[in-house]
Amino acid sequence: MVLDLVLVDFDDTLVDTGPRFSQRRDRLFRFLEDQGFEREEIERVHHKVVDSELLGILGFGPFRLGPSFRDTYVRLCVFHQRTPDLAVARQAEGLAQGVEKASPPLPGALEALEQLARRVPTGIYTQSGFPEYQLKCMEDAGVLEIVPPTRVRVTPEKTTAAFRETARALGARAGPGVWMVGNSVRSDVNPALAAGARAIWVNAGEGWHHDRAHLLRPTPTTSTFAEAVDRLLDAG
Repeated sequence: MVLDLVLVDFDDTLVDTGPRFSQRRDRLFRFLEDQGFEREEIERVHHKVVDSELLGILGFGPFRLGPSFRDTYVRLCVFHQRTPDLAVARQAEGLAQGVEKASPPLPGALEALEQLARRVPTGIYTQSGFPEYQLKCMEDAGVLEIVPPTRVRVTPEKTTAAFRETARALGARAGPGVWMVGNSVRSDVNPALAAGARAIWVNAGEGWHHDRAHLLRPTPTTSTFAEAVDRLLDAG
């Protein structure tokens, strides 16, 4: 198997990002239940209405979480013809506090990344509306000690076009020799497959609701990044 380039996702592939967000969302949902709203409606308004709107404005990352928490409460009040309480809105927003802190590496992920980068052209491919913040998170996690910043690409959104451009920038043409390894079917796997590349889906669990999607076609699946590296290097 030819390995011209392996692109590796960052959040929830190399570092344990999900719990930072999911734990705070669960606190918000319980808080809003205490305000008299139904859990099913809370989740629908947050996921389908507020967070979807703010993704287009504030992008991926921690900076939309506080505003989305506040706006979820306000939007629920509007739907139920209740006057929002400013103090409650501020409490809801405050439940996102601390989400901007860097995530710890997943077990064995950095060791596997180092092994991969020694043997195969490797790049980090991640999405954020705030590249400097994302690079700082990678630095704090120790990723940039293994893969230098010149081999890192941060895009506002992982599209098929962005994948092709990233491969070109790192010296390869999207095709069967280029691989994407990541936890998100929507953002990592499907855009790579649509670009003509190949992918390994790191299916580590339920994950973020936004990442859920149907695979464009069957693709190798592992439960950890380290397993994905073993599969690539054994086949290569």
